[in-house]
Amino acid sequence: MIGFVCVMHKSKLRVNGFDLIDNFIKTLFKYCKRNFTLYLFDNESDEKYNIPNYPNIKYTYIEDQSIRGLLVYNNGTNMAIEDGCDVVITVNDDVVFNKTINNFIDIIRNHEHKDVGVYSCLSNGILQDNSLQKASGVGKGMLEITKLKKSHGILNGFILGFTREFYHKFKLLNGNLWDKNFPWGGGEKALINRIKPRGGRVFIIKDCWLFHHKIRGWKLIVKKTRRRKRKESYL
Repeated sequence: MIGFVCVMHKSKLRVNGFDLIDNFIKTLFKYCKRNFTLYLFDNESDEKYNIPNYPNIKYTYIEDQSIRGLLVYNNGTNMAIEDGCDVVITVNDDVVFNKTINNFIDIIRNHEHKDVGVYSCLSNGILQDNSLQKASGVGKGMLEITKLKKSHGILNGFILGFTREFYHKFKLLNGNLWDKNFPWGGGEKALINRIKPRGGRVFIIKDCWLFHHKIRGWKLIVKKTRRRKRKESYL
C-alpha cells in the first residue's frame, strides 16, 4: 500500500486553500490506480473543512501550526509505516495529479536502490532555472543527482517518495525521519545531507510530471516590530 502524506491550510490570506486541496484529492483519486491511503493534516485552517466523500482519507486537524509546522510530515510518515505502507510519498497540497503518478510509484517499488533512495519527479513548478526537475512535460528514464554540485543536487521537496526500508535505515534516534530544526522548509535538504554520507542516493524520476502551483500558504511568518515580535501573515 502507498501512503500519501499532505499538509493543507486555508486562511484569509490563502482563501483558495480548500479549492487547492479539493483538486488535489479529486485528481489523486481519479488517476492513482494503486492501493493507497491519504494522511491529510489540516494546519490550523480558519474554517471547518468538509472532507470529500472518498475512502481511505485519515484527516487530522492541527490546533496550532506554529508549534510544529511541516513537522507533521513526521506524524503522517509514522502513521503510514505503522499501517504497513511499503512506499510513503510526502506531497504539497497545491499539486495536481495525472496518470504518471502510477509510474512514480511503480519505479520506486521496483528500483534496485529503493532501500537507500529518495525520489522526486519533473514539474513545471516555479523552480530555479537550473533545476533538473523543471520540464514542460513528462520525460523518460531516471536521473541520479546524488553526486552533482549543490546547485543541482538538492531536490525540490514538493513531492518526495521513499520506501519503508529507506525509512528504517535513515530515521533519527527518536523514530522520526524529518529534522525538528526545519519546521518551515529546508527539511528535504537536511534529509539529503544526512543520508548521503551513509550511502543514501537521490533520484529524479522523469517518467512522472506533475503540475505544481507553488503556493506557500502554509508558512507562518513572524515579523519584528519596534516593541515586539508578532504574527503577521502567511507566505
